[in-house]
Amino acid sequence: MRDLFKRLGLLGLMLFCTGVLAGCSLFGRDEGSKVVRSLSDYYGIPDGKAMIIIDETVYEKYALFEDGMTYIDLDTVTQMYSHRFFPVEEDNTVIYTTPTEVYDLKVNAKEFECNGERSTASVPIIKKTDGQYYIATAFLEQCGITYRFVDDPARVLITYSPDQYLCMDVVTATPVRTGKTLEADRVKELQEGDKLRVIDGGGIRENGFIKIQTEDGVRGYVLQEDLGESYYADPKFTDHKEAEYTHIDMPEKIYLGWELLYNKDNIGYLKEHLSAAPEVNVVAPTWFFLDGTDGSFISYASKDYVSYAHDRGVDVWATYKNDTIENRFSCTEDTHIILSSTDKRRALIDSIMSTVDEYGFDGINIDFEMLKLDSGVYFVEFLRELSVKCRLNKIVLSVDNYVPEAYNAYYDIKEQGQIIDYVVIMGYDQHYAGSEESGSVSSIDWFTNALKSTVELAPPERVIMGVPFYTRLWREENGGKVFVDATLNMKEMQEKVSGKELTWRESNGQYYTEWAKKGSLYRIWLEDGESLKRKADASREAGVQGIAAWKLGDEEAGTWAILQDYFENDHSGECSAPPKKEK
Repeated sequence: MRDLFKRLGLLGLMLFCTGVLAGCSLFGRDEGSKVVRSLSDYYGIPDGKAMIIIDETVYEKYALFEDGMTYIDLDTVTQMYSHRFFPVEEDNTVIYTTPTEVYDLKVNAKEFECNGERSTASVPIIKKTDGQYYIATAFLEQCGITYRFVDDPARVLITYSPDQYLCMDVVTATPVRTGKTLEADRVKELQEGDKLRVIDGGGIRENGFIKIQTEDGVRGYVLQEDLGESYYADPKFTDHKEAEYTHIDMPEKIYLGWELLYNKDNIGYLKEHLSAAPEVNVVAPTWFFLDGTDGSFISYASKDYVSYAHDRGVDVWATYKNDTIENRFSCTEDTHIILSSTDKRRALIDSIMSTVDEYGFDGINIDFEMLKLDSGVYFVEFLRELSVKCRLNKIVLSVDNYVPEAYNAYYDIKEQGQIIDYVVIMGYDQHYAGSEESGSVSSIDWFTNALKSTVELAPPERVIMGVPFYTRLWREENGGKVFVDATLNMKEMQEKVSGKELTWRESNGQYYTEWAKKGSLYRIWLEDGESLKRKADASREAGVQGIAAWKLGDEEAGTWAILQDYFENDHSGECSAPPKKEK
């Protein structure tokens, strides 16, 4: 019996101690701070601002909070969502383009236009303060933003990363504290079932606390013992995404021939050239030359020409050039004046579209060369706005470009590859009139590198690769001076080298010859069937959509058949060994 009482006494002591310990634990939690700190004081958000939380990170910048709307700065919008907001300082406007819409958004005003039609929003879409533009988050929904706004204090919660994130649920009612101790102030009371996001993947744990973020963006520390097991959750995004650009895809490979024309009586050239090149399915006549700075141009267009091409099953993509012609236009300066003015730029677009309606073109081919660096952003905006008109009218839009290099990056082939139908690369003029040394117009190594750099920027199915039907005869004089003695088409070239020994240069993918005459050295790299085979084969390998040639009428008989054969069929090994020398 005494042993029984001893055992009961020991059990009672154990139960008493357990109760004391439990009481100590509860007492210890009860000792925690009861002070409730306001969120406004906790976050210290300035008046007229809203805190931005991206996923689980407090952003370095504030949003504006005015008129009951939050606004995000343009730099952030450009980085995260869309680079197609285009500020126009002199018009106090920001232009925003989608595949089918052009918005003119007046700064600090409710009025705006979409495709020329006026509308009024409940609040300004664009704000400007301290020299910085801000975009209303409600408008950004069409750019694909997923966000929630919580007031008092104002904060914008943006869901951005598609990656899963770590969560924990509240199993015991508990406060969110400002620090990792029980003495820290409270900022929010959590209830059982509340879902929390674990910040930094649960890496911040100290004194039994874990750093979390509530669903309404309150951030702080919670006792881990009041939370359940961790798990991963998928982020939820709104269904609305930025509209994707659609394109007109030609049903077959494209064989485009530019036709250089300076008069309206030009149907005879077309008949001659198409009869010699039945493979050509697109002609691009150089009919329009910018004239003055009001968006007008000189026109050599012909309805009969278009009708004849269509009767032959050939599409017409009229070419619009900024060449200096009749000494009335400056390629560089006058083009900049037009493109940098919203009114002039749109007048040009309207003029272009009026010619499409008048003549029944299938496509537009823009050939604006010698643009200066400052013109680049305006040129791309011109293409965005023009592409909207073309898309709505089902007109093909193609743009001629130099081979991509660092110095001409402002032509922005990457953006072109998204907004237009076809990026046309002028795969020639490797050595041009004015070059300091003589050389090939388009060697195969240079051409292949051009292909590679282009398809790294634009989808290959959006690319047409241009080849030359000409070469240059170089004259080198004593003292090292280099001159272009003549620019020769393929027929003239064959006459010039007739009877001369030709040497195949594998690195150029071309025949080469030279001769001395009257103290000068003449050098020429030939463009012929053999060189064009290699260019067509390289284009096929790159997966581009078409071949273009400058220009119709300069080729030898059968040249287009060679291009088509080597562009559409794999002639593996046939181009690897150099041909025999010829005389």
